[in-house]
Amino acid sequence: MKKTIAITRGDGCGPEVVNEAVNILKIVSDFTEFDFEFIEAPAGGEVWKKYGTNLPEQSFETIKKSDALLFGAIGLPDLKPGIAESAILKIRQGLDLYVNLRPIKLYQVLREICPLKDEFIGDGIDITFVRENTEGLYKNIGKLEENSAENLMLYTREGCERIIKFAFEFAKRKGHNKVTSVDKANILKPSQLWRSIFHEMSKSYSKIEIEDIYIDAFCQWLIRAPFKFQTVVTGNMFGDIISDEAAFLIGSLGMASSGNIHPGKVSMYEPIHGSAPDIAGKGIANPIGTILSVKLMMEESFNSLEIGNEIDHAVEAALQEGRTVDIRSNSLKTLSTIEMGDLIASKLKRRLKA
Repeated sequence: MKKTIAITRGDGCGPEVVNEAVNILKIVSDFTEFDFEFIEAPAGGEVWKKYGTNLPEQSFETIKKSDALLFGAIGLPDLKPGIAESAILKIRQGLDLYVNLRPIKLYQVLREICPLKDEFIGDGIDITFVRENTEGLYKNIGKLEENSAENLMLYTREGCERIIKFAFEFAKRKGHNKVTSVDKANILKPSQLWRSIFHEMSKSYSKIEIEDIYIDAFCQWLIRAPFKFQTVVTGNMFGDIISDEAAFLIGSLGMASSGNIHPGKVSMYEPIHGSAPDIAGKGIANPIGTILSVKLMMEESFNSLEIGNEIDHAVEAALQEGRTVDIRSNSLKTLSTIEMGDLIASKLKRRLKA
């Protein structure tokens, strides 16, 4: 079970949180049948400053030859927007990572810091956003001129069909009984194509309930009744925005993980937060989103639900003893990035030994 994992540490707080996630992978390697080898694949703003490219060819070749990629946040405040960040699009497009999987789960122990009233939390928040990841506005087809700018929102039948099929199959795999589609079909033609394909494909999944919600309405329902949603499938830009909104409900952006996935091929796993240059080097960044991205890696790339569950339980157990500043509790010790990572690592080691 030897696997090669490419590591892109990134900019800002990226290296700090990636270090803690690598430690988790090392524990998995030490106490299970997996044997991980780590290979560096530098990318991002600091790399651009040094080499004049945000994704060196050697890094991309390393990524393509690996079994999975663990990716830290990228972006620097002294670079123009997109100079560093476009490396992510290059990887998504270059590897055809058409699924962006973003689980949003409120741990019971963090219910106290959720900004919603208890009645709006209901039985709990456990939503998985299935975001189309290679089309739409983020395909970045357009131009910027002095007095105007444009981007093409491109949806293709193939692109819609494969992400919607993934969402239904994911719902079946997780035992979900409903799939929610989010679009803007009352205005946008791409959304009209999306909705028609969603309904066509739903006929093959008669045991799963479906619903359509416009993006603006969904944003308020995500606050009013998040407990009603299970699997949510949507386009690229909409998915980016609503999953970030949802992350605030579970504590902070630092809690949220993601997988950029092409089933059966090299996939990339990263937290959804940015490089946070304002806190870089202070040792206060939350590593949990990155650690939970390792959980996704184990489940989606390495087909190990068992180890994914063990990581999940380790995170939950650690949260009962200490927290980073973004999810702090007056009754618990506030931990540094390393301390939080070490606490989770110790919980996981104990579970895997058992």
